[in-house]
Amino acid sequence: MKQNNNYDIVVVGAGHAGIEAAVSAHRLGAKTLIVTFSKNDLGEMSCNPAIGGLGKGHLVREIDALGGLMGEAADEAGIQFRVLNKSRGAAVQGPRAQIDRNLYKKAIKRRVYEEGIHIIEDEVIDIKLDTKTSASTPKVSGVTLSMHGGIRCGSLIITTGTFLAGRIYCGGEAWEAGRFGSQPSSELPKFFKQNNFLIRRLKTGTPPRLFAESVEFKKCKIQYGDSPAEPFSFLNTKIETDQVECFITHTNQQTHQIIKENIRLSPMYNGTIKTKGPRYCPSIEDKVMKFAQREAHQIFLEPETKQFATIYPNGVSTSLPRAVQEKFLQSITGLENVKISKYGYAIEYESIDGSEIKKSYETKKIGGLFLAGQINGTTGYEEAAGQGILAGINAVRILSGDENGFVLSRAEAYLGVLTDDIVAGGFVEPYRMFTSRAEYRIQLRADNADERLTDISIEIGLCQKKRANKWFAKKKKLLEVTQTLHKIKATPQRINEHGLKINMDGKRRSAFDALGYKDSSWDKISKIWPELAEIDLDKILKKQIFINAFYSKYIKRQNREIEAINEDKKLKLKADIDYDEIQGISNEAKENLKAYQPTSIAEASRLPGMTPAATAILLQHLKKTG
Repeated sequence: MKQNNNYDIVVVGAGHAGIEAAVSAHRLGAKTLIVTFSKNDLGEMSCNPAIGGLGKGHLVREIDALGGLMGEAADEAGIQFRVLNKSRGAAVQGPRAQIDRNLYKKAIKRRVYEEGIHIIEDEVIDIKLDTKTSASTPKVSGVTLSMHGGIRCGSLIITTGTFLAGRIYCGGEAWEAGRFGSQPSSELPKFFKQNNFLIRRLKTGTPPRLFAESVEFKKCKIQYGDSPAEPFSFLNTKIETDQVECFITHTNQQTHQIIKENIRLSPMYNGTIKTKGPRYCPSIEDKVMKFAQREAHQIFLEPETKQFATIYPNGVSTSLPRAVQEKFLQSITGLENVKISKYGYAIEYESIDGSEIKKSYETKKIGGLFLAGQINGTTGYEEAAGQGILAGINAVRILSGDENGFVLSRAEAYLGVLTDDIVAGGFVEPYRMFTSRAEYRIQLRADNADERLTDISIEIGLCQKKRANKWFAKKKKLLEVTQTLHKIKATPQRINEHGLKINMDGKRRSAFDALGYKDSSWDKISKIWPELAEIDLDKILKKQIFINAFYSKYIKRQNREIEAINEDKKLKLKADIDYDEIQGISNEAKENLKAYQPTSIAEASRLPGMTPAATAILLQHLKKTG
């Protein structure tokens, strides 16, 4: 075998997981190869050209803090930025951006090419194993490509997205594909079957794309972005790309009637598709049939590029026949004369149950084989990218003999929550991240991801010099100012005089404590302690310290509650519990509780859909009912 066919790491797939995996591995010093059907797939946004959101925005900030590409590329390509949940606390706010899909691909491609990572256009048809190893499990030794033959490697990362035995459905039409216009990976699934991996077939879908010139935007509500736009990456202080407006319209009773009359033609409702799609991103068919009491459903009309050529109608994912798609869309305000550039469809694909992998993303059955992205049962660019960067780090570490790998805990990052939830296994529908899944969400905020993870990135050798230098300067200033705020104190009387209501208990409070009170601000505490006005702080640092001060007391309380819940997890459950009567737990959680019949609180807490909040509600109910 030729020398140039030897690599430390081979990454299969060039989607969001594959790119982050390859770049992190390459930056850690591994000779890395990407195998993809097409180089044009680098940075492809198969579904909505948007990044971030509730829970997802946290993942993007964490990927960025570790040194990943997604945040930087999104800042370069973002055409409308909004912080979701802005009226609520920082812990549950989610940065989101509408993306110009062409600019994003350009930004990702440029970065990958600048890294100098090798790329081959080909299909992986088999994985080669070294069965003569002294280890208890076989180990990856390489891959076989359809055209290029054998490639040797030390670690292999599979990031096939929806390509693994993918099949598209649009009305009565069905064909094999990885996504629209792309061939599926049809040979690789055989390897997982032959090696007895637990395979689950999942489904997702996408809406039709619309020609913007056929949409009457004046009939729709304008949705503005934030001004100024807030970047994803901690390397950026402002967004340079021109910003655009999005629009909102709604379905109506006529729309719903058209869908109901044609529901037998939907593959999801006539028995053609038997797998489950993402619960929290339902098709328009599901919305109409399962929420019949709703008179209208919101549709976000989001441009796919800043040129406004095509529109992504967020909220009408469908697999109805083409003619029906046209008919129901033209019943919607603003879309009466709409023309479709690409029809919506559903896609089924194979995934591997999360119980098959370790927290390092290495499979339990085969050493050196890593899985990341939708192959692990997740959905979303952000979830995929997060798995990719972690798999890339660990694929390198295993080559140096680190069997434990690099693992983030649930208390350190949403990436830790994601990992924990995946390896528990049992997904029968695609998994997506929400803030409600994180019991430590008060301390795992989108605003402080760099505080939590940049030092870790530096320690493992992934952080680049530019990021490290910027972080060291910020860290020094944060520490200096926070220490000053803790040192200076005042009496309750003096603090009250300046409009901050606190207990008149005679205890002196620090400026840090005072900054954390409700209705507090830098202006107010600077009047109590005039010396603070001399501190030179930019808006970003001021906001960061203010949020840290506000949440400090809540974090202590939260950690005490988590400790109490962990004690209660030892409690055993009776077999006759009526889970349907418990208020406040999601239908997803109830379905899994009834299906799995857990015997303890600990077992129940690990089921899909059982968020920390749901576990607490279950505990309260059981204690009340005995």
